[in-house]
This record gives sequence, C-alpha cells and structure tokens, in this order.
Amino acid sequence: MDSSPVWAVPRGTEGVRIMVEGGLAHGMTTTECLAGTGLDPGDLHDETAQIWAHQEFTVIRTLLARLGDRPGLGAGVGAHSTIGRTGVIGFMMLAGPTVQAAIDRAIPYLALSPTHVQFSLEVDGPDGGAVLVAADDQIPADVRTFVVERDLAGLAAAFRGARIDLGPVSLETTLGPESAALVGHAWGLAPDTVTPHAARNRLTVSRQALEAELPQGDENTARVFERQCRALLADRLARVGVAGQVRSRLRHERGTWPSMADVAAELHVDVRTLRRHLGAEGTSYRTLVDEVRHQRALELLVHDVPVAEVAAELGYSETATFSRSFRRWEGVQPSRRRGRSS
Repeated sequence: MDSSPVWAVPRGTEGVRIMVEGGLAHGMTTTECLAGTGLDPGDLHDETAQIWAHQEFTVIRTLLARLGDRPGLGAGVGAHSTIGRTGVIGFMMLAGPTVQAAIDRAIPYLALSPTHVQFSLEVDGPDGGAVLVAADDQIPADVRTFVVERDLAGLAAAFRGARIDLGPVSLETTLGPESAALVGHAWGLAPDTVTPHAARNRLTVSRQALEAELPQGDENTARVFERQCRALLADRLARVGVAGQVRSRLRHERGTWPSMADVAAELHVDVRTLRRHLGAEGTSYRTLVDEVRHQRALELLVHDVPVAEVAAELGYSETATFSRSFRRWEGVQPSRRRGRSS
C-alpha cells in the first residue's frame, strides 16, 4: 500500500513531547515551546490528543529561534526517542518476527509515528546489499536539517534501546559535515564511512542483520498489531476527511501554495477524484485555500508582521490584491489588524 504523506494524517503528541523536553533542558518553559501551536501543556499529557505536522514544525521553529540553528540540536532531541514512544507501530515492530519483516510492516504506517522523513528499504536480490532510505523532500526547508537529524538519530536510539541491530555499514546524508558526523556517531559509524551533502539520506546496512530474528518476535502477534495500525490509520483519516488533509497540506510549508493537481498526486488520486471528495464534504479546493490564507493572515498580523510580507507569504503577487481579499474576509484593511488579537 502507498504510504500516506506525513502531512495527511493527524498524529499523537509524542514528537512534540520529545522536543519540549529538549527545550526544557535548555532553560525554556513548556509554554514557550508551544507558542503559536494552539496547544497547551495539558495536551501533552492527553493520550487521545492529535496534532498536525505543521504544529510540530512551529515548535521546531521556536526552538531554532531561541536556541540557534546549530548542528546537533535535532540529534540531541532524537537521542531521547524510544520504540515505546512510537505507539502501536513500535509494538508491531518488536513482534517482527525478523528485522526486515519489522521494517517492511512499519513503512506503510509511518504517519502514525513521530517521524517526518519517509523511510523505505531497498534490498538487491538474495545476495545483494540493503539500504534504508530516508526521504526528506516533504519537509519544509527551514526545519529540514533539524528534522533529518532528529529522525535519523532518533531511529538509532530507538533501535538501540529495543536491541534491534541493523548492522550499519555506511551513511550518505543530505546534512552538512558536522550534522552528518553526529548522526553517524549515533549509528556507531566511523567518520570515514559517513558522506555529507549527498543527494539522499541512505544508510547501508547488513543483509545478514536484516534476516536476524527478533528476541520478542511472533508472527501472529505482529499481524494483530498490523490490523490495529491499519484500523488506526483509517480512523484518523476518516475523522479529518479529505478537506482536513488538504488544509494540513496547505499549512505544511510556509510561503508555498501547491496546485490542486500537486495535492491530488501527493494523495495518490487524480484531480477529478479529489474534487469529488471535497464536493461531498461541502467544500472545494479554492474555498480551502481561501480559508487557510485567511487564518494564516490573522496569525501573522497579530504578530505585527508588515502587510507586504504577509501578502508575499500568502502567495499574492501584489499587496493590493491581498488587501482586497482581507477586506472581503474581515471588512477592514489588514493594517487595522496588525498587533491585535481580535
């Protein structure tokens, strides 16, 4: 089955909790870490709470602004990752029954986990090598280094804690030299086996390690957890509907406004099908774009962002065009809303 895009599925708060712990370790408060997310500290202790990817990215941007966008920040946060924190998908992996079976089963359900990179496993023939690929193209550029560090180092920490050995051989990564070295160290790799500034993130692993049986592996139990993952993913998608997924995509990356065709392709459907689903939910792609722009404009203006900058981020070629849209939404000029919460 096709993996759901990371932005299409609401997730638990595990990823945010880990990042808040990192912020607290550097002297920040929980409230400071959550600024602008719409979350409050109590949400982090609610096992039923669900959030979107863009809310996690807001936390990351806050950490970067406060602590500095420096190598190692993401890897340090990732070091606190555990299999248990991934929820039911983690227990499915522990039931294996082999390392490769655990990874293959988990990949379609990664949207249920805290990770934002898209993992895939490439295995060449019965005697060939094996590579764990971590695609980062769905991650906004301004938080990409942090997320790649966190997710690659986090997987190493989670596997190490669960005694799952991939037998890592070498690492190619899109990260710069310092970040790459830190992630390589997390995997126990020698510096000369780590290649920074690569086109993709590729961890070459031992084929023999993939075939190893897991100590707690049991095929029947793994199938039970797999059914639970399938049901959980379907339930989360059904609750938010297609409109909710499109809203999340429109908020996923700042300053970019994908076409309907782009979003349809990322959801693995054609434009006609996407239009039909949105119509059945009483909305349209254009309406959702307008709605998200309106909400984002208010968020920016309350923080006193200049009107011209707001217009540019919302994809308007001219400030005057944005001002007309804002008057339609709010009945006043955007300048009247700058620095005001209502």
